Amino acid sequence: MIDVSLTDFVNHPGKHLPIDIRVDAGSISASQEDAHVVEDVTISGEGFAQLDTLYVDTQIRTAIERPCSRCLAPVRVPIDVQETFEVAIPAGSVTIDLSPQIMGFILAALDPHPLCHADCRGLCPVCGADLNKHPEHACRNRDTDRPKLGDFLR
Repeated sequence: MIDVSLTDFVNHPGKHLPIDIRVDAGSISASQEDAHVVEDVTISGEGFAQLDTLYVDTQIRTAIERPCSRCLAPVRVPIDVQETFEVAIPAGSVTIDLSPQIMGFILAALDPHPLCHADCRGLCPVCGADLNKHPEHACRNRDTDRPKLGDFLR
């Protein structure tokens, strides 16, 4: 959880106050199964409260590890995003959790098809061999390996 104390914000409405939060990578999880937070999440910036809303301007930094979309090798993706957002302050709240917004911004910054390197050759479609490690690899054509309907009708 990424909790922010609201006491100072509520006691000084409209005043811009600093926000500096560091969250251990092990205590936060990405909502995608294939994405893992591998570096502490740092959130710095400022915010102010006005009426029942907290306005936040942040710089979010961390690193995520995901599998390459071609060969499944782990790819470390650094995240450094600047985001401005607002959060409704529930009546009587002392703290507010920014986890949904912060993780949303982190996941939105990710490339949907990460590559370990630009010329990744991927996996062999027949046997699954890593073509980056074995560039000379060649399997038989999978269409000739399978029996066809005509083979049974002879």
